[in-house]
Amino acid sequence: MTEIAELLKKAPAGSVAIIASARQTNEELWLISKLKAKLGAISDSVPRTGEGDKLLVSTDKNPNGNGAQLTGMAAIPMGTNLPKIAEGIRNGKIKTLIVFGEDVTGYGIGADLLGKLETLIVSDILPNATTKLAHYLLPGCAYAEKRGTFTNTKGRVQKFMKAVEPPGDARPEWEFLHDLVYNVTGQDSFLTIEGLFNEMAKDVPAFNGLTWASLGETGVTVMI
Repeated sequence: MTEIAELLKKAPAGSVAIIASARQTNEELWLISKLKAKLGAISDSVPRTGEGDKLLVSTDKNPNGNGAQLTGMAAIPMGTNLPKIAEGIRNGKIKTLIVFGEDVTGYGIGADLLGKLETLIVSDILPNATTKLAHYLLPGCAYAEKRGTFTNTKGRVQKFMKAVEPPGDARPEWEFLHDLVYNVTGQDSFLTIEGLFNEMAKDVPAFNGLTWASLGETGVTVMI
């Protein structure tokens, strides 16, 4: 983590791109947005769509697409910055890529482009073509192995709770993101998910006025 922080602090503005997953929590996406702002990075998330119905099933297959956009990590429309990131790597402008929970080789950023990077930092839970090429690989957690919040397709901010302990050295991404943000930006934040949510709610306009406690068991709907 210290090595990654030192590399990022030395990165020229505009030389870093971040692909944050819309399967990450609101809290994790917010912490990543702090890195994005400090580094002057371009960012996006991977869109996932499929068949839906008019009752319960959404065409958006990401659990937190709204959270990714409300925190400023995903482009609007989602995915429109992915070709720009690919072109930036191709022409040598983007030298460092940070990827959370996605195999980007399936979304226009192939192994040939990843091989051109000076630094590839990846956090994931399973091996794939992107993790194989990473210079730094951080073991994240599946949703069932951590706590946090999602913002669903109707704008309802809801908690989810940890069901099982993560294996081995895996950590909830917000934990090592807290350390990374502090080391790169100097900004400190709470060391509990409750405190982190409350801090995020003060900073993200859509979440203003919310607290972890006020979400209750069913969540709170916000404007999206």
